[in-house]
Amino acid sequence: MRVKARFTGIFRHYAGEKERDYELPEGSKVSDLLLRIGREFSARLPENMWDAREERFHPLIKVGRKGTPFADDEEELRDGDEVFILSRMAGG
Repeated sequence: MRVKARFTGIFRHYAGEKERDYELPEGSKVSDLLLRIGREFSARLPENMWDAREERFHPLIKVGRKGTPFADDEEELRDGDEVFILSRMAGG
């Protein structure tokens, strides 16, 4: 399935991109997408945003989804979903 991730705020600044499309296996969850994004951009992200050793984002990095304020990490993604990577850190 294909999912579009749009980057906002301070995350966009560090990623250096506005958006990216991802091909993910059916049944992938928000947490799977975040792991993929974190690994992909780890060299560009500061330690206080992405913990490379634990392979997880700071709790203030959230995923927004149309119709919901924030998506839970365990929510399943659907083909054609568009999500927003939001930073509730300063500058986000």
